[in-house]
Amino acid sequence: MMGLTWDKSLVAGGNDDLLGDGVEFEVYSSVSEADQDDSVNTHVIEALDYALSYLDRNVKDESRFFLVGWDATSSTLMFAVTDDAKQLDSPVVVRCHFAGFSKKLASDSQRESVVEAYKENVRFWCKEHLSTSSAFTQYSLIALFVDEGRARAGLL
Repeated sequence: MMGLTWDKSLVAGGNDDLLGDGVEFEVYSSVSEADQDDSVNTHVIEALDYALSYLDRNVKDESRFFLVGWDATSSTLMFAVTDDAKQLDSPVVVRCHFAGFSKKLASDSQRESVVEAYKENVRFWCKEHLSTSSAFTQYSLIALFVDEGRARAGLL
């Protein structure tokens, strides 16, 4: 399986539920065609590691949380560093759209239960990886999982 390819774009903040307020973000985006658990897991970890590679640029004095955002509707994973209020995000955001998984879901008669199960899988994979990541543990950030807006974010 090939690794993910990342594209950089500049995006204004505050225009969707996952991105916080800010003037402009560097958003690194990728698309995964993976549709099986093991390959989706591999790409989730690859995207997470890519986001962690930007911690040196993203962590500031006011940084408190490392957000792992999962938008089940679009099968998109987002990573950002944010402040106490979960509003002022880091300048670099990483997103990965799981297009292969999304296509697979579209034809699944058990879509709702599969979406819920996958949310738990993504949460578990990220939590497990962060717990052993030296790139993450060198910063005193709290990992949060967001799937229904930042106000309802929970510990990872």
